[in-house]
Amino acid sequence: MQVDVTDIPQVAVDFMNDDHAEAVTLLNRLFNTLETGNDHEVDGALSSFYQHNAEHFAREEEQMIRINFPPYTCHKGEHERVLQEMRETQQQWQANHDRAELNSYLKNTVIPWFVNHINTMDTVTAMFISQHCA
Repeated sequence: MQVDVTDIPQVAVDFMNDDHAEAVTLLNRLFNTLETGNDHEVDGALSSFYQHNAEHFAREEEQMIRINFPPYTCHKGEHERVLQEMRETQQQWQANHDRAELNSYLKNTVIPWFVNHINTMDTVTAMFISQHCA
């Protein structure tokens, strides 16, 4: 499976769009590695995807704090929930190396969440950031 970056919604802040595009690149690399790579390569691709998201969320949170974004706690809470879910998925992968299970999680949980999160929380956050940085 491949995710087309043009299917990912755009928001009003470039750094967020750049982070989302990089997440798609890393997710596609992970899908490719699941198909053709060994377990060690999947470990690395999964770790890279997690690390990028942790850094991406931290960048958003830093900007939300800087501009005193009112629903910061809610948005940060969603980031924390998703990072915890990703850590649990990494642990499951380490325990059983089940490619079908990991592929299903990425396809049926991560992608729909990602698009929905951008369309809702990130869109509102980006509009607020852009209005306070103009």
